[in-house]
Amino acid sequence: MELTFHTDYGLRVLMFAGAHRDRRVTMREVAMAYAISLEHLRKVVHRLAQSGFLATTKGRAGGLRLARPAEEIRVGDVVLAMEDSLAIVDCSRQPCPLCGGCSLKGVFESARQAFVDRLNEFTLADLLHNADTFGELQRLGQPA
Repeated sequence: MELTFHTDYGLRVLMFAGAHRDRRVTMREVAMAYAISLEHLRKVVHRLAQSGFLATTKGRAGGLRLARPAEEIRVGDVVLAMEDSLAIVDCSRQPCPLCGGCSLKGVFESARQAFVDRLNEFTLADLLHNADTFGELQRLGQPA
């Protein structure tokens, strides 16, 4: 299983905003810091805001910031909000003679849930407590 760029960028946006809690950050600033297309970033930020992870403000003094404390943002919850599906196998993708009576689907669902549960053991604050990561995020926020 591989997470999408959408999820990767979502986590990076939250980390960037979390490392700069003293101010609103702009989408242009985040796009430049991570070399992400501004149009793609708009979609990511929109989903994060809809999911309650980011608060956005429009206008000249606008920008984005965390909608709640970093200690309350669990990594697994972000992944679930950003991914369209975490299914390991799509049983409906092709007809399967075991459909309806297959124990493999339950095993995969159990593994998927264990993955999300493990991610939820970590919060955004945990990610930001790493001094190297926090330092890099601060450096990325400095004007060139």
